[in-house]
Amino acid sequence: MTKIDITRDSKGVVSFGINFSDTGSAITIGAGVDATLNVPTGATFALFQIQPGATVFIGTSAITPPLASFGTFTADINPAGRSLSNIPVLHFHAVDAATIKVSFYSDGK
Repeated sequence: MTKIDITRDSKGVVSFGINFSDTGSAITIGAGVDATLNVPTGATFALFQIQPGATVFIGTSAITPPLASFGTFTADINPAGRSLSNIPVLHFHAVDAATIKVSFYSDGK
């Protein structure tokens, strides 16, 4: 698995040029569809790519889309990346039809 390694540029300043991952998954799902993805052993970080214009909730437990009033809700809408400490499965709920790509990284430990 590719190590998550934020690099430094030629002046020593932190750079966000993240390497391509050798461990990833992709899916195309329809509107209103749920999907789950097992987190690979050793993965400690995930980057998410979601088709432009689509809304996808991503969380660590089954997702029921929010209603017209506020309540407890832990899934995130179109997150860019998340730490995966002790998370064995990711859950996805597409509000719109979407292609989703997940790239997994390790911390190298």
